[in-house]
Amino acid sequence: MFIERMRVVSKLLQWFFIVTLFVFAYDHGVGAEPRSNPTTADELKQLNDPTLLATHISLGSEWDHFKDGAERANWTFTGLWGWRVSDWQDWAIRFTLPFVYDRTTPGSDHLDTGGVGDVELGTGTAFRLSHKWRMAGGIELHADTASDPSFAESVWRLKWGWGVAHDFTDWLSLSPNLEYNRSIAEEDDVRPQSYLDMSVPATFILPQHWSVSAKYRTLLDFNNGDRWAHSLTAGIAKRLSKLPVVLSATFQKPLSSGAKRFQVGVTVVYYF
Repeated sequence: MFIERMRVVSKLLQWFFIVTLFVFAYDHGVGAEPRSNPTTADELKQLNDPTLLATHISLGSEWDHFKDGAERANWTFTGLWGWRVSDWQDWAIRFTLPFVYDRTTPGSDHLDTGGVGDVELGTGTAFRLSHKWRMAGGIELHADTASDPSFAESVWRLKWGWGVAHDFTDWLSLSPNLEYNRSIAEEDDVRPQSYLDMSVPATFILPQHWSVSAKYRTLLDFNNGDRWAHSLTAGIAKRLSKLPVVLSATFQKPLSSGAKRFQVGVTVVYYF
């Protein structure tokens, strides 16, 4: 069973690398242009595009509503420091610190809980292949640091990510990406984790520094009977005219059976 799962992951990664290498070979002949400073459109795209690595800090707030009436609020602080390696390559380090508050179902004997969630630390690089094509890859460590077991995943997990992006026009960008997650240590008898997370975000740039986005996401859980989970996310964002700040709001709706009914998110990003 494990060999079959790894074959699936291997085939998907091979497909992704083949497409990326094909794009790289094509654009190498065309000739990539040196990267300019991030534009307002880039700052709006970066909300969903892992190939853009402009330095920023952000505070995100997410509210999950579950079918049993329970609710969870997440406030996530993220810091990303990116620097230019060359005219065509960027490198970055990212740190994520979440704070979680769980409100139990009304009438439940369990108390509401809150505290620090699981910290994540990652690094990655991005290449600008041409004026319209980009690709990126990286690795991230998910640490078991939650202050309360009720919202802790109780695993140490590594995440390998890869993505490409294409600007079809000045106002439409598509950035498909995939991430393979695998736990390297489990605590409290938690089962090992091994899953593939794939998404296809599309960003539409609008006048007056506005944007709207749509994202299809699918997850293949190898340790849960190769179960698939699907979701759709819609978002809207605004880049302030006098400050390098982007405000965004999202609404996510699961398409598969599960405990979560929907998720609402609001994020503030400050670019340096």
